[in-house]
Amino acid sequence: MGCDACLPIRTGYTVSFQKSNDVKKLEKYFKDISQNQWKTLGEDMFWMKEHIFWGFTDYVHQHLDPRHVWAVEAKQRSPFENLRRMEPITVFQKMKDALWIDELIEDKRICSYYQPIVSIDHERVHIVGHEILSRGLEEDGSIIPPFKMFEAAQIRNKTFALDRACRLEAVKNASIIDRQLIFINFIPTAIYNPEHCLASTFTLIQELNIKPEQIVFEVIETEDVQDIEHLKNILNYYRSHGFKYALDDVGVGYNTLNRLLEVEPDIVKLAFEFTNGVSKNEKQKKVAQEMLTITHRMGAKALAEGVETEEDLKCLIEMGYDLFQGYYFAKPHPEPLKEIHSIYV
Repeated sequence: MGCDACLPIRTGYTVSFQKSNDVKKLEKYFKDISQNQWKTLGEDMFWMKEHIFWGFTDYVHQHLDPRHVWAVEAKQRSPFENLRRMEPITVFQKMKDALWIDELIEDKRICSYYQPIVSIDHERVHIVGHEILSRGLEEDGSIIPPFKMFEAAQIRNKTFALDRACRLEAVKNASIIDRQLIFINFIPTAIYNPEHCLASTFTLIQELNIKPEQIVFEVIETEDVQDIEHLKNILNYYRSHGFKYALDDVGVGYNTLNRLLEVEPDIVKLAFEFTNGVSKNEKQKKVAQEMLTITHRMGAKALAEGVETEEDLKCLIEMGYDLFQGYYFAKPHPEPLKEIHSIYV
């Protein structure tokens, strides 16, 4: 689990050698490493801190047969706890390649981009809010796309830490938005106890004098939420503190239409897959209309994201959608747009 109070935890690895001759070859590797960085667990088994382990994997690939060296993540105080989950050291290469995400999180190399959310009244476009989107920063300042960040975080088991870092950075950068809605993403499985896990998020909102009614916490489900009651508990906690919440990507994956009735969001976002091309596709129209009907029946607002063409926009307006977002209006931008010139005809 992870939460606002949790930072990336440095752990270690228990390593086992299937060939006893390999153990003797380790004398050169460990001779210059401090004893508090590793320890012997037996004739053919060692525990070592994580940063030692990654250098050790290179040594194994150069001097030993990696097929005969196995390892598993383990804490120093309980090095034998996960022995049944041991794997050949070759499978840890992906984790090593994703190590950069640890430094990115610890160095807080995350920035925010803003994409406007609009309403349309008498063919005039009004900005009603902004979704704050997180981007990673390379050391040279170049942008790392979010899918690459979260892919690496998943490999390194740091999804929760990255979600927290992105959420706090989004709140910090939300203070420049005046009176409009502020959409901030969060991963529900990263929160196990709302009161504990969201403490620093709520504290930062208060310190920056952001009004709770401006904030819309947006549920992004990168994995199935098995416990719907837990999700409802998180969302109720948001609402009890004056915040709104939205359900993202409805119609795709785990966010089914039936789930709308269970979590009762303030705003429902129709997924890009159903928005893009909706004017020419009857199946997409059916899903869009069904979602709209359920949303309005609950008293919530329907938002179509991923709007890219005037034809799709007109179709969604005729259906009765309340809010819109997409490249047709503006791409994500380093600064929140103040206005959008009337581009709807």
